Parts: sequence; structure tokens; C-alpha cells
Amino acid sequence: MSDASEHELSGGDRSPARTTQVVAVRYAPGAVAESRRQAHLAEAAGPVEDVAQWTTACGELIPADLAEVSHGPAGMPCLRCLVGLPAPGQVGNGPLT
Repeated sequence: MSDASEHELSGGDRSPARTTQVVAVRYAPGAVAESRRQAHLAEAAGPVEDVAQWTTACGELIPADLAEVSHGPAGMPCLRCLVGLPAPGQVGNGPLT
């Protein structure tokens, strides 16, 4: 006979938890001109070390070997990436939601 705890552990009717993390990605120093080193937003579905190429919220493609990754704000933000973010306290339909 199963009890409520077994139902809860098996996931039951709940939707799976989000396993991606949003990080700030920008070109590493010396990879591009300093004016192009904006901090973009991107998602990692697993460890950031496993990402080969970052696809940012604004559509920029940054090769991992030229990227600097931060788990918090870092540098001048890319405004195009920020435009798609939901307002604080709201669930949005942006590229990273």
C-alpha cells in the first residue's frame, strides 16, 4: 500500500522543477574590444563548464572558450537581454522564463 510520502517522492502530478540556471556571460578580456564586453544573460541546463557555446537572451552567440561567466551581475549589462526580463514579482514570457 502506498502512502502520501511515496506519491510525493515519485513526483505525483507536480511538474518537474526547473533545472536551468541563468548566468551573466560576456567576452573574456582581450577576446574583443572592451566596448563589446557587455554582460549578456544566458541559461545553462547543467554545469557551466559543459557549455560549448552560449546563446544569450538577445541572440548573441559566445563561444565558451572566449567567455567569462558570472553567477551574479558583472559589468555593463546588455540592454537587449534585459528588455525580455519580467518585472520583479511577475512571471514573464521572456526568453529566459
